[in-house]
Amino acid sequence: MAVITDLMKVHKVIDELFFEHQRALLHFDFEKALRILIAYESTLLNHMADEESILLPVYEERADFPAAGSPKLFYDDHAKMRSYIELFKQKTSEMPAESELDRVLLQLLDREAFYLRLCSHHDRREADFLYPMLDGLLSDKEKHEMLDRVRLRGGKH
Repeated sequence: MAVITDLMKVHKVIDELFFEHQRALLHFDFEKALRILIAYESTLLNHMADEESILLPVYEERADFPAAGSPKLFYDDHAKMRSYIELFKQKTSEMPAESELDRVLLQLLDREAFYLRLCSHHDRREADFLYPMLDGLLSDKEKHEMLDRVRLRGGKH
């Protein structure tokens, strides 16, 4: 049986990449931190693209979602997440030239902590609404077709 919720497994990969980015920051290995952040961004953007082009249109059209599970919230979160990643890439790349490295690094980690809370809220909304509602309203055939589209689009789920 096909299960749309299985697509959330990529969150573990995404979370681990961000942790490795932060670990590199803590060790003042800014080149590695940036490299990992770019890998994180690529994985995250692919996952978001799957949701935005494949999952959310069906959810928006067919699900009887509550206000807390509104598709607009998913799209808005994605936009915020993208802008945070751009900021983090910029700050990480500038880090070696910083004269007040400790202060700037702590500011970056503080912003990243706020970002991680946003991600946690977003993931909870997906786990509570998007994925289980799709699992509940799609036939097994539709789930297989949706999962195949994710794989064909390049999603590594």
